[in-house]
Amino acid sequence: MNRTRKTVASGLFGAGLACAALVGPAGAQEAWLNDADECAIFRALSDVVPLWCAQRGDTMVEAGPVVKTRGARAQGEAPVAAKEMLAVQQANPPARKAINARVQFEFDSFDLTEGARDVLDRLAVVLTDELMREQVIEIEGHADATGSDFYNLTLSQLRARAVRAYLIQEHGIAGERLPFVGKGESEPYDPADPTAGINRRVVFANLTG
Repeated sequence: MNRTRKTVASGLFGAGLACAALVGPAGAQEAWLNDADECAIFRALSDVVPLWCAQRGDTMVEAGPVVKTRGARAQGEAPVAAKEMLAVQQANPPARKAINARVQFEFDSFDLTEGARDVLDRLAVVLTDELMREQVIEIEGHADATGSDFYNLTLSQLRARAVRAYLIQEHGIAGERLPFVGKGESEPYDPADPTAGINRRVVFANLTG
């Protein structure tokens, strides 16, 4: 990699961890992982959350097997007839269950920083919980629009692969539960400013439902 390419790489990988207070562009619906606690991560990725979240004051608790609906389901909610449920789902398609993260890498390398590992350790608490052990979570790497399309695509793939490797090696999460993909600059968080740092991120999306 020449010096120009290295400069682009460190610019893409070197951004600091974002905080949950970041406000995205109009229409952005997905939450941010960095300062979220485990219960907030659960709500972003799952229709139900465990009972220990209720002990922290969370009102949404584990409800057992349910038909997927928009948002998390509270314990004790009355069942809905199948035809009525289908009509509700068709009228209100469920929002994608996903959470963004700003993941920082070491200078001129693909090694995760200590801060990035802390963020992923918190995510791993959720992914290894009994409620989530059958869930498939896709890891999407995203870059900003600095550099060429091909280079940004490669960087986003390397970002996603490094995150996946950490979750497998350090937390024992099965690789088949963690498909990964690089999106390059094709899906910016802020389309109005494609070179903005907020576009350099990893998205964790629940593919199971």
